[in-house]
Amino acid sequence: MKRRSRQAPRARHLAERGQALVVLMLLLPALTAATALAVRSAITAARQLQAQQTSAQAQEAASLALRQCEALVMAALAPDAADPRTVAVTAAQAEQTWNRLSAWRPGALGLGTATVAGPDGRSLGMGQCLFQRLTDGAQGLRFVVTARGLSADAQVSVQTGMLLDGAEAWQQAMLRKAADPCLGASAPSAPTCAPPGWTRRWRTLITPPAANPG
Repeated sequence: MKRRSRQAPRARHLAERGQALVVLMLLLPALTAATALAVRSAITAARQLQAQQTSAQAQEAASLALRQCEALVMAALAPDAADPRTVAVTAAQAEQTWNRLSAWRPGALGLGTATVAGPDGRSLGMGQCLFQRLTDGAQGLRFVVTARGLSADAQVSVQTGMLLDGAEAWQQAMLRKAADPCLGASAPSAPTCAPPGWTRRWRTLITPPAANPG
């Protein structure tokens, strides 16, 4: 009887260990799945944050490039007919140029560039810009300025101008300056001869230029 009483607790202990092992085996897949889900969620969140950062870099680069091109337009040199980019074209002809992706290849003719740098001097992106003078039925000047912003990790095809990696953003502005009423006026100091200023209409290009040949 004593021998049997000693074996009973041992048998119960072994049975409890067996039950615990079964429970552990049942919980192990659930724990593994939960761990994998947590890792996947962390990776997804990191990728989303990276995408937001590169998108912000591209937008900043596009804005900077647009402003720099606008400054060139408003400078005294821009309206000079000696600059081939200021030869007047129709709005449709201008769109055929800026809306063609090959016009944005690195080193393309008439394409300006600008670099966005951080406080430490590290590059945060690059911008490209293109300005074109438009024909206008009225007197004055009218320009369309288009800019492309690229994130710091962006890669662009040299052959096609297509974005291969990273982020890009597109912005465009229409600049207009009325004819100067002071030209040829007998009294330039008269209030009616105040030099006209530039007006600006800005927009974000939702649809990027197409990858047309040429």
